[in-house]
Amino acid sequence: MTSLERELFELIKDYADFKSKTYSKHNVRDLDSFQILQNQINNTQSMQELNGICQRLCYFGVKSIANLKILNHFYNFLKENSKALKIKELKLLKESVVIDFLYNLSLRYKDSSIFVFKTNIGTFFKYLDKNRGYRFNFSLKMSLGKQVKIPKFLPKEKFFDFINYLKNASFHTDLDKRNRLIVLIVAYSGLRSSEVRGLKTTDITGDEQNYYFKVNGKGNKERIAIIRKELIEEFLQEWLNTPTRKRKNSKGYIFMTAKNTNTTSYFLNKILKKLGFLQDINVGLHMLRHSFGSYIYGETKDLILTQNALGHSNIETTKIYIHTNNDYCRQVANLF
Repeated sequence: MTSLERELFELIKDYADFKSKTYSKHNVRDLDSFQILQNQINNTQSMQELNGICQRLCYFGVKSIANLKILNHFYNFLKENSKALKIKELKLLKESVVIDFLYNLSLRYKDSSIFVFKTNIGTFFKYLDKNRGYRFNFSLKMSLGKQVKIPKFLPKEKFFDFINYLKNASFHTDLDKRNRLIVLIVAYSGLRSSEVRGLKTTDITGDEQNYYFKVNGKGNKERIAIIRKELIEEFLQEWLNTPTRKRKNSKGYIFMTAKNTNTTSYFLNKILKKLGFLQDINVGLHMLRHSFGSYIYGETKDLILTQNALGHSNIETTKIYIHTNNDYCRQVANLF
């Protein structure tokens, strides 16, 4: 490493150590293993080694650590261009260099991604100003269009065709039974994937008619999701009584560890393609959350109800579901 590379690496390492301690841990299932891994950050000797630890921390449940990826890109950018830029010390770095870096990324990424990159790298430089004695004071002003896309979702008829197929299909492996239950819970409640995987047996209560799921959502906001017992009772008991669920140490989690999380998306896509609802593209569980939100708003036209059902903190986020509903378009068309 050159002196500049070493300086930047040590600062990124210090920042990664700080952020890994301050990011939310509410999705971390094994805190002991997390702590052992987190303690290794300060002993890393290369960006490659540091990236490996950050990836594993993300796997353990600290999803926000993925925001540090932009610093790896920036490190490589300076490494490749330091001679041309004639920068020997980081304090000589000019804001225009960071703007050029973001501009180069903007040729390959969407504006929404560049906005996230700009925010995350800006936070890094503010940290250096406040905690490490630098005086960058970068504003990083860039004109970025805010593109709002209508989310992918299943229309009402296909949504229920999909649910009915799931409920009537015969699955023989324990993993498929587990995935069926996860998918049904998301479809009937709109929970985020991380919220479902974070459910413990103690989070579920019930009465004669309903199951009540205590959910720890974004920002550690707690809410209750309700699903009628008759909709999932059979499939919940089916999974809880499988040899796999009984044999493995679940630490109280309904769906055990975070391992094999991609199998649920694979399971979902396989069924959607079998039904002819998907072609070449793949989707994740979030598509079912969007389908749930679109259905709830379409049936009720109640934004507040839809917001509460989805656990949105800002109703502006919920307003996207207005655009998934064709009733307004039909009203306009019928004016002519």
